[in-house]
Amino acid sequence: MSTRNLGRRQFLRGAGGITVALPFLESLRPRAARAQGGNPQRYLQFMHVQGTLIDEWAPSGTVDNPVLSPILSPLEPVKDNILVVSNISNQAAPDFGVNGHVNPGRTVFTCANNSGNNNLADGPSIDQIIADRMAAPTPNKSLQFGIGGANPGEYVGLYAGPQDPVPLDGSPQEVFDNLFGDFGNDPDLQPTALQRLRARRESVLDTVLDQLDSTMAKASATDRQVLERHADKIRELEIQLGNSGNAGAGCTEPMLGLPGGYEPNNDDFDGDSSRAFIDLMVMALACDLTRVGTLMYTNYHSPNFPWLGVNVPGAYGEWHGMVHDIDNIGDLSDVRAVYTWYMEELAYLIEQLALMPDGDGTLLDHMLLYSTAEMSSPNHSTNRMPIILAGGLDGAFQTGRHVDLDGTRTGELYVTFLSWFGADDTVFGRPDICSGPSPLS
Repeated sequence: MSTRNLGRRQFLRGAGGITVALPFLESLRPRAARAQGGNPQRYLQFMHVQGTLIDEWAPSGTVDNPVLSPILSPLEPVKDNILVVSNISNQAAPDFGVNGHVNPGRTVFTCANNSGNNNLADGPSIDQIIADRMAAPTPNKSLQFGIGGANPGEYVGLYAGPQDPVPLDGSPQEVFDNLFGDFGNDPDLQPTALQRLRARRESVLDTVLDQLDSTMAKASATDRQVLERHADKIRELEIQLGNSGNAGAGCTEPMLGLPGGYEPNNDDFDGDSSRAFIDLMVMALACDLTRVGTLMYTNYHSPNFPWLGVNVPGAYGEWHGMVHDIDNIGDLSDVRAVYTWYMEELAYLIEQLALMPDGDGTLLDHMLLYSTAEMSSPNHSTNRMPIILAGGLDGAFQTGRHVDLDGTRTGELYVTFLSWFGADDTVFGRPDICSGPSPLS
């Protein structure tokens, strides 16, 4: 691995498909939870991209009897399971200082400052904090799926700590093979037994550590200290992979409904890959392979959404350019169809979680599902974020409602999330834009 290549984010792969990201190294840059009733609790975040038609998004009606907007209409069958939250702002984004996509993309889950190192956020992100606090006995601390490919582009939004991005998995087939590849080998092998079998394998990270040793030889003294700390984290990951979890009654080998010859990429994606990733995440949660996850749509620039039968990008060069000119598009029906489709996928996710038995209820009963976009509208605004919560987390919050939290910031919402998982934090992200938990219950 050359010094020149190490200037970019590197991912070392060991046996078993384990992917570990190297930390960013200055000297190698290019020159130029609480559980109730014995039920494991879970956290899942769902991020769609390019905002939405925010002026059409919010429900009408009353707090306790909301009338969903046309964009939110796919959620009508699961309306009693959701809490729509409007008018929360991400005030960290405008100060990040890069551009209209990097700013919201790297602060949406971190509420953090720009570190000045490759424009990385001085994280961590809310999902990783929740995962750390849970310390769940699962094979994976968290799972992160990039729908549309593993490269989030400007939206490097998940961080294990300051300047420490968490990589995405962008291939449904690779995720299936890594998580469930052995399930079909022995029909009598129960998931918990399978996980114990995996725990007896030789270290799957030896190859990664060998590569890390080679990298360390090229690093400065300061960077070697960073790499040594990183090696400790890899060993912690190895221990995590030996955990067995506690598979629920619905755990089974998922069906991977991908068309023949499917290849993931970042230029486009399709409805098949979206549903495949959702199904994989639901089953990973059901099998207790993780208790924290992220589903993130990564292509915000040039998807054409051919399965919707819409004229995207129309007369424009790409979807990105199209939505930036929304104010001048007379007929928004094609754009509206896209934003409505994202809500169809969210509704499908909620339905699948509600169908999956878990303890004395379903996965949905015992979890917090958080849906948002990186911005409120395609003009890069981060006021009025389109936020939907689902689940209830064993009664931590009340669903079937629409709450207007005008004046609340995302960091304050995340403090509330942490309190629902039993923490007593008063600040998340930048303390100057977080004054305690939000008024949400």
